[in-house]
Amino acid sequence: MTIKKTLAAFAITVVIAVLMAVAGTQLNARGGGHRLHSWRGSWEVTVMPTGGDPIIDFSTMTEGGGPVSTDPDPNVSTGIGTWEKIGPNRFAVTFVHFLSDQGAPLGTLKVRAEVSLDYQTDTFSGPFRTDVVIGGNVVQSICGTVQARRISAEPLEACP
Repeated sequence: MTIKKTLAAFAITVVIAVLMAVAGTQLNARGGGHRLHSWRGSWEVTVMPTGGDPIIDFSTMTEGGGPVSTDPDPNVSTGIGTWEKIGPNRFAVTFVHFLSDQGAPLGTLKVRAEVSLDYQTDTFSGPFRTDVVIGGNVVQSICGTVQARRISAEPLEACP
């Protein structure tokens, strides 16, 4: 290899290394590249039913397209389901919870939502519909909106 080719190869290698370092620094400064432009992760979700009080739930969107959702109501089980991308920043999600009355099975809650993810603020929002299903029949539907913010890893603070 001639000296010119060697210098050209070296220069290209340096440029690639610098670009990778700059990209890595930008991703780390934003909290890590693993979640940048990603729906995957855990979220604190504020559920605002029309005409009702807000409820705080937690949801995790998994890599494989599965949501896991929790609800503070002891008569509602953990919910599982599926999600899919329906647009550049939009996702459809459906999940189901078991519904009970102090432990006695009653039916299910089927939740559907279409949300828009804001990559700049690490939040999402959109409309939802929850159907209360008992004996295979929808006996009530609850609609409203959700707003969520990503749960991020925080540095450990010393105890007093």
